Amino acid sequence: GSYGVYLFFVLSGASLAYNYTGRLAGQRQVLAFLVTRWLRLAPLYIVLCLVFIAFLAARNGALADRLPTRLLLNASFAFGLYDPVIWALLIGGWSLGIEFVYYLLLPWLLRVLPHARQCAALALALVALQWLWIVQTLGPGQSYADAATAYHQVPAFAAYFFGGCIIGYLRRSRDLALPLAAGLAAWATTAVILLALNPIQQGDELLGLRGLVLFAICFAVVFISGHVSVRGRIEALARWLGDITYGTYLLHPMLFFGFVWFVLPGLADQEPAQLPMPARWSILAGVLVMSCATATASERQLESPLRRWGRKRFGAGAGVG
Repeated sequence: GSYGVYLFFVLSGASLAYNYTGRLAGQRQVLAFLVTRWLRLAPLYIVLCLVFIAFLAARNGALADRLPTRLLLNASFAFGLYDPVIWALLIGGWSLGIEFVYYLLLPWLLRVLPHARQCAALALALVALQWLWIVQTLGPGQSYADAATAYHQVPAFAAYFFGGCIIGYLRRSRDLALPLAAGLAAWATTAVILLALNPIQQGDELLGLRGLVLFAICFAVVFISGHVSVRGRIEALARWLGDITYGTYLLHPMLFFGFVWFVLPGLADQEPAQLPMPARWSILAGVLVMSCATATASERQLESPLRRWGRKRFGAGAGVG
């Protein structure tokens, strides 16, 4: 599961570099880019923050502590600059705070990409920084639970994001036009490797040979996927999956914990982990279906209209298509 987040950072860097290389030359374009990216992330995120606050109040009988500060930091994604795991209101929201920090750095990163020596030097420096960060925060003898806050910071994922930027930049100059089968094989291979190297202790997926292999596979699968030709009905399916990915990421924990906290107690006296396996799989399937359905509704009724407005209002300055 943790490598789903790492793949997200690689994909994000690749897509942004592919779409924005050469388009963020001036201050007006950079500002427009940041506004449009905020509009992409913030609306659904803020709505779900308010819903989750209501969930916590109903369950615990009290609002979250330091709520005004938390709301301000979450609405602006400024929490990514310091202890995002602590300050993020939503489960999984920490990654979006870190992502927004990378948005701030993107104009500079795009200027580095065309210069091979500078690009290689920065990539190596970020890989070294990531390795040192892992060793210092999650190394042998350290508990992942105790070190999670210290680990989940901007430096831990910068190599993934910038590596993705390199992939997106190279993709602009050459398309290998790989068949769909190559993409399916890449993702199936990735799934097999992830399962084969799944550790017993959380955090061990980042250490030793296991960590090196999984680090490399993230870049390999994104590189291959970026060159796959998708046409016809599969193209429509791929576009739909791309459209709902963000919403599904935010909504699935809300739906799961909403069910577990408020619905399941009226149906059974057991925790989810104590339920029979068929019941657990049914919950998983139900959350998946509801997440996709609600993410589709959010995309059509909230996110897409706001993106269209943002492109109309700010797109000319940012070169947003």
